[in-house]
Amino acid sequence: MKLSLCMIVKDEEENLPRCLKSVQGIVDEIVVVDTGSTDRTPAIAAELGAKVYHFPWSGSFSEARNFSLSCATGDWIIYLDADEELAEGEGKRIRELLSSPQADGYCVLVVNFVGEKEGMEAVINPSPRIFRNRPEYRFTGAIHEQIMASIYSQGGKVEFTDIKINHYGYLSAPVRGRKKVDRNLALLEKAVRESPEDAFNRFNLGVEYLRRRNCAAALEEFRTAFKYLPDLAVGYAPILVRNIALCLKELRKFEDALRVIADAKEVYPDYTDLVFLEGHIYLEQGDFYRAEGSFKECLTRGESATHHITQQGVGSYYAYFMLGQLYERTGDLLQAVKMYAQALKTHKRFYPALANLTRLLLLPGSPEKARMLVSSYIDLEDEETLLLLAQAFAAHKYFKEALSFAEKALELNPFSIKGYFIKGEILLNLKYYPKALEALAQIPPASFLYPNALLARAFALALEGKKEKAKEELVKLPDKFDLPRRVYLAFLERLINKDGYIEVLPEEEEEAAQILLDLLGRLLDLEAFEEFEEVLSLLEFLPAPERFLRLGKLYHSRGFGELAAEEIMAAVKEGKKDAEGLAILGEVAASKELHEEAVIFYQEALREGKGYLRWYTALVKELSFLGRYEEAAEVARRGLEVFPHAEPLKSLLPLLENISVKRGG
Repeated sequence: MKLSLCMIVKDEEENLPRCLKSVQGIVDEIVVVDTGSTDRTPAIAAELGAKVYHFPWSGSFSEARNFSLSCATGDWIIYLDADEELAEGEGKRIRELLSSPQADGYCVLVVNFVGEKEGMEAVINPSPRIFRNRPEYRFTGAIHEQIMASIYSQGGKVEFTDIKINHYGYLSAPVRGRKKVDRNLALLEKAVRESPEDAFNRFNLGVEYLRRRNCAAALEEFRTAFKYLPDLAVGYAPILVRNIALCLKELRKFEDALRVIADAKEVYPDYTDLVFLEGHIYLEQGDFYRAEGSFKECLTRGESATHHITQQGVGSYYAYFMLGQLYERTGDLLQAVKMYAQALKTHKRFYPALANLTRLLLLPGSPEKARMLVSSYIDLEDEETLLLLAQAFAAHKYFKEALSFAEKALELNPFSIKGYFIKGEILLNLKYYPKALEALAQIPPASFLYPNALLARAFALALEGKKEKAKEELVKLPDKFDLPRRVYLAFLERLINKDGYIEVLPEEEEEAAQILLDLLGRLLDLEAFEEFEEVLSLLEFLPAPERFLRLGKLYHSRGFGELAAEEIMAAVKEGKKDAEGLAILGEVAASKELHEEAVIFYQEALREGKGYLRWYTALVKELSFLGRYEEAAEVARRGLEVFPHAEPLKSLLPLLENISVKRGG
């Protein structure tokens, strides 16, 4: 039995080595079809043992895929994209499966990592990736090409497996490159114009709109796709219905979304993602009782069946995590700690749960005690867990403790690229610039961390006064990091020549602002106040009210209360009201014993937004200080409607009511 890997690629020199190395010793033949690369992709493929063919791009993925199939000589074919890899240990399982095959094709589970870091959050979808090499088995569709239709049309049988392929293309850094996304959107819009009743094309167009956060356009496509569904049993129907509900939620049409979910649960009882989304909707509505019920139901149901496109962990660690967040919001911190710990028992490397658990354990302000408590919940002999703890402690400015976690991880694995990166970032925050540069220099160009390491090195060199060397680091950045490079170059220009500004397109504005605010925050953390003042003017591409508000929040996050109040008041005067900003004004006023003003700001904050427990508690405290006990009791009652388990409000309310009665009497 001979197995051929078939791939189509273009400009994938960063991703291709990881992909091809994952199948070494597993496949008997590698066929790589290049559709017009301008980088070293074809050369890298050849160096790693592939047969390289060239096929001019025709605008159709199916045509390119089918050409790759025609070049394969194996009995079976597996296909991968360059930003994918065969998960560790799965090669042996594939060979065992194909040694006595019971089908003509096999679906595997594609684990699509999303967010900032791989391994933290993922969406899993079944995909037919392994099939017999027969000339009648060919792909159809210009984009989101499919093979199953041709297998079924020939009377073939397709079975589901739990073999895993990891996909990294949805991680935040790669997604920054818009050309591929724009190309996909154009191809799908063309396909929909040509075949307006094709439900699958409509569904995929909706997904592209949803990825761009255009929920109204996505909802229209999803509803049209549902109208043209051949039946409710097609593979993408459950995720289509779930996406309709998701769009309704994002458009704040909560009751419509809940009705869609209620109907869908009857049709797809093994699709836990529906219940998980239901919990999110109740949580957003402030209906904590029903939200708790939904997330507990997720745990009872377990993960969605493997034939569904599903978010990893909805029936286990992610449901525990959401319960932890819910209990935090309702003031039950002990129960929140228990839920985060349960999430980590199920997925020991789930960073959001680890970060929240660490944050709660650090509330008393003792990093040593927090470290001891953390060790009772998780394994401190695991490299990845130690690195996650290093990040969590660093996020709370406990850099020396964070450094000890990173160094212990590197003792366990002296070749850990991620370990050196995290260590370098921590050393940078400790102002140990030469050591930080040394650690960050260990990140090789092939690593996905390399661009971030270059940015960190440029920042460290700039603060050392080696600004020309900092520029040299930025020149090494891949083209897809053009915006971060432009922001950092403008940052350097301000430091060197007291000049420089950033030109950003409207669609780049948010990302550019975030990059620059992160830079400014780092400068404040390092007490580099002269550099901060010099760079501040680069924010002027933001409209004034938004700039004032975001700068105010930045100052507040770093403990500069008066500066925060000045900026947020400037935003308010410009008509920019923001619940969090108003609460910050309340906090600053209270710290200066301006209790009347604090009451006004907290009341405005609660009118503007849903509010946090600490806002209710702070307002109760300020009203009590002014002797306005009846009003304080009413605020406590309102707070308990939103946060029924909030112990501070539960203990204060009887006292306030008692004082009010006595004063009234």
